[in-house]
Amino acid sequence: MKFLAVIITYNPDVERLTDNIKAISQQTDKVLLVDNGSEDKLFLSKLSFIYNTAVISNEKNKGIAYALNQGMKYAYQNGYEWAITLDEDSVCPDGIIAGAKKLIENTLDVAMIVPLIKETSSGELCELGTKVNDEPYQEVKKCITSAAVTNVKIWKKLRGFDNKMFIDYVDYDYALRCVINNYKIIRMNDVILDHRIGRSVYRKFLWTKIRVANHPAYRKYYIARNIVIYIRRYAKNINVMAELLRLFKVFLLTVLYEDNKKEKLKAYFKGIKAGIGYKI
Repeated sequence: MKFLAVIITYNPDVERLTDNIKAISQQTDKVLLVDNGSEDKLFLSKLSFIYNTAVISNEKNKGIAYALNQGMKYAYQNGYEWAITLDEDSVCPDGIIAGAKKLIENTLDVAMIVPLIKETSSGELCELGTKVNDEPYQEVKKCITSAAVTNVKIWKKLRGFDNKMFIDYVDYDYALRCVINNYKIIRMNDVILDHRIGRSVYRKFLWTKIRVANHPAYRKYYIARNIVIYIRRYAKNINVMAELLRLFKVFLLTVLYEDNKKEKLKAYFKGIKAGIGYKI
């Protein structure tokens, strides 16, 4: 059974990326870097020489979905059964591939095997709608792509990630298509990945603390647009009210806590309009 590590980069912190490569290269058969238009590409040649990584270099940023599909296509064409997809700064814990292998040997129809995510700044567990129980493995319906061990054949069968979504909700869209097509997503509750979400800071809201992502304006556009697309595409399969509340929460936190409000809100409402007009 062959495992490929696919790391998506875009103007990365090279020191953190190096730690990422070191951590995962010891667990997989090969590491592939897919660079999404970084300004300085010298780091690619240096890392590929030092760590014997394969490289795909895009001239411009074509989005996370496109880059993920490039990595998965490489896995498919080179005989890898599974690929772990990683953000450039996601340093995998020891045993993530070993844990996945144990599950693969005993379970059929698994599309993705994912770790439990802990937000770096707060230490908060990101349960994504499925509360963590006492079992080592737990079936879930939502996950992020960072540190997701993905079945290459199922990726091919489902026609991959949606390139048009570009960045936000790319992972949720693919995960839900897996579930709709009767494939399983299994979370390893005893394997924890520290993951930083955007440029998160915490602010006091009424009697509690709330995470403010501080995404730039272009991300507000894609978040708003893709939530609307996600609702329209999967209204029969999701909690629509929960997604609408998330959409409103993005607006509210931007107004209350973020800078460049005018620019970000303009992008946000432009995104909603684009989502409504998007051809499903």
